[in-house]
Amino acid sequence: MRRDSFRSRRLSFLLVVGLGLSGARDGWAREEAPRLEFSPSLEASSGLEARTRFWIDALARYSQSEAVVHDRDHPWIVFAVVPLEAGGAEEIPAIRRRYSDLADRVARALARPDLAASRRLLAPGGALYGQLGAPIHPRRLAEARGRIAVLPGQREVFAESLVRSKAYIDGLKRVLREAGLPEDLAYLPHVESSFDAQARSPAGAAGLWQLMPATARESLRVDGTVDERTDPYKATVAAARYLRAAYTALGSWPLAVTSYHHGVSGTQHAVDRTRTRDLAALIDLHTSSSFGYAGRNFYARFLASVYVARNSRFFFPGIERRAAHEYVVRKGDTLWRIARRHGTTVQALRSTNRRALPASAQLQLGQRLLIYG
Repeated sequence: MRRDSFRSRRLSFLLVVGLGLSGARDGWAREEAPRLEFSPSLEASSGLEARTRFWIDALARYSQSEAVVHDRDHPWIVFAVVPLEAGGAEEIPAIRRRYSDLADRVARALARPDLAASRRLLAPGGALYGQLGAPIHPRRLAEARGRIAVLPGQREVFAESLVRSKAYIDGLKRVLREAGLPEDLAYLPHVESSFDAQARSPAGAAGLWQLMPATARESLRVDGTVDERTDPYKATVAAARYLRAAYTALGSWPLAVTSYHHGVSGTQHAVDRTRTRDLAALIDLHTSSSFGYAGRNFYARFLASVYVARNSRFFFPGIERRAAHEYVVRKGDTLWRIARRHGTTVQALRSTNRRALPASAQLQLGQRLLIYG
């Protein structure tokens, strides 16, 4: 479908089960895509494939200017791709309300005892047909009543995460190998922080691995003077310690990685309630409100990040030319000297490192800066 068709005010609908890697867009199509496969240690079961393919599309196919309307519990069932007119997330609640209302109306129409009248409402020329569009299947939408979710595309965000990751990924893999863990866990910061070493969450998590203070203080210095969570390699050692303990407690990497979001005790509780250690089955069976959309999709999103990152040249042609490296501030450095040495500008340095270099900040010995070029 052409981009300009998304820009019309009339909504264009898709009904795709297992949408991932489907259709030609940005020069790629299902039959051209690299094979969907992972290292044996990640235990990527077939039960997670459709969910993973949805997240591959979210990371590599859909733009931030598009919102994907889908079934919250079965995200691979996509009902619509809606242009964000103002290009902002503030439009998402209104889109969700619109499609939730439409799902309700379709469900009521299908539930009418007069089957002929229901068909007239949904048939070409009927009151609901113009809102449904084609080729959406009304019953699919009705079945998702109360489960409509809307996700902005993340293609641009993931592209920037890929560029930033070049400065760290080899070092993170080395730390994980030395700890005896699967090196593919090094891609987890794509999910946690988009590989922004200075990232901080409203809940107090910080760094590439978004470590909480209580977890980090077991092995890192976190106080009013120093926060070692923003050191990519020290933070990776701390994250590796957590992941090893989680794997020992839970017995599989899908569960251990899920616990990075849901907690070891919460994940163990889900295992105990569902009596399964198969993550795909657990997602279907565990109905706790605390195990929400983010928790159910955390491992699939991680797998999608691994796959897209490993095949970045396919999904993001030319991205390999966008180099990034880390620079550690030394005695005598100034922003002007660093910028000149690396063929960039002070403005570009501040823009790339805006969390580490607010306008009034002074450089500190040992401070880490990310430099594109």
